[in-house]
Amino acid sequence: MFEISLSVLILYLVIEACAGMAIGALTGLLAALVLKLKIRGIIKDGLLGSSGFLVGFIGTPFVPWHQNTITYLVGNTEVTSTMNTYQHPGRVACAIAILLPLMRAMFRYKRERAARAG
Repeated sequence: MFEISLSVLILYLVIEACAGMAIGALTGLLAALVLKLKIRGIIKDGLLGSSGFLVGFIGTPFVPWHQNTITYLVGNTEVTSTMNTYQHPGRVACAIAILLPLMRAMFRYKRERAARAG
């Protein structure tokens, strides 16, 4: 394992948070358009996406996962690697960054529909 500078880690997390914010804002905007809702709360959707992305990215290594062993060749050397956690935290982070603003839009839709009916 190699050590990483704290400043590089913080920069990386800020970049990841910005990516999550963009994903969340875009998801919220598209959900509002599809559900024919007023476009508002884009910043809330961005913050939901950003926090969801960071929680997914940082939290994934702490969730147990079935053991996965892979073997590959590097030159003439056979390398075997075993992991006990999910190996693609970016996928989980992206899914959470999409789901949180989408759930917010669904709740808004349900609330506005109930207000129109009653």
